[in-house]
Amino acid sequence: MVWKSFVNGIRQMLSYKRVLLIFYLVNLAAGLIVTMPMWSLLGRFAGHSFSGAELARRVDFDFISEFLKHSADGLAADLALLLIVAVLYWIVQLFLSGGALAVYHSGQPYRPELFWSGAGRYFLRFIRLALWAFPVFLIVFVLHYLEKGLERLIFGADPYEYVWYWGGWVRIGLRYLGFVLYLMVLDYARIYAVLTDERRMRVAVWRGVRFVAGNFWATLGLALLLFAAGWIGWGVFRILAVQLSSPATGVILAMFVWQQLFMIFRMGLQLSRYSGEMILYKWRSGML
Repeated sequence: MVWKSFVNGIRQMLSYKRVLLIFYLVNLAAGLIVTMPMWSLLGRFAGHSFSGAELARRVDFDFISEFLKHSADGLAADLALLLIVAVLYWIVQLFLSGGALAVYHSGQPYRPELFWSGAGRYFLRFIRLALWAFPVFLIVFVLHYLEKGLERLIFGADPYEYVWYWGGWVRIGLRYLGFVLYLMVLDYARIYAVLTDERRMRVAVWRGVRFVAGNFWATLGLALLLFAAGWIGWGVFRILAVQLSSPATGVILAMFVWQQLFMIFRMGLQLSRYSGEMILYKWRSGML
């Protein structure tokens, strides 16, 4: 069932290419807003740096330290812009997710009014849902402290070096697991809200928690499949990206195209997550 949800989610995502295009264009716009000021800073700085000629190849630590030292004011403004854009991007993603889930639930061919009406209909609900789900985030985020407490209980305040080393990796894994659990609860709560037209978001969050807890291995398995697909895609992207390190115009253009293809892949994986999770929810809830 997990594998079928994963595969059918990809198939459904591919059948709604216009939804994928909308998500990609929003992602591209957000990236341009953030990177254009950084490009300007790098362009002004590289003209006065002995490392400027190396930008098209590999940026070394000497260049990075020099750039940070002489561009502190501009970087502070760009980081502030990055924070603002990140918040706005998250809000826009909530807005667009309502449209995507509405289209996927309908099973009808893509129609602009179906997508945008769904996005508008669920937007404020999803904002409230995210706020209601924040306590869930706090609970799952502290999972890594359980390992630290257990380590101190068994080995004391000064554990062996290998215990400290492997315990650190376990804590990193638990932090990531906590974040994944939060996203799973948030996703299935949104799916419940769309499928049932629930207006009480505290109820939707509780339903999301119950579904993840009652179908833990299935929901986690689907999340891990998507995670693995993302890392495989990143690996393929990096293999070719390393080869495209030259100041030649054609190589720079090829690198830009390759980056955009990777962005499309990422957006497709996100939409496959929405679709696959909805399919899994319907199957486990007897709707399919």
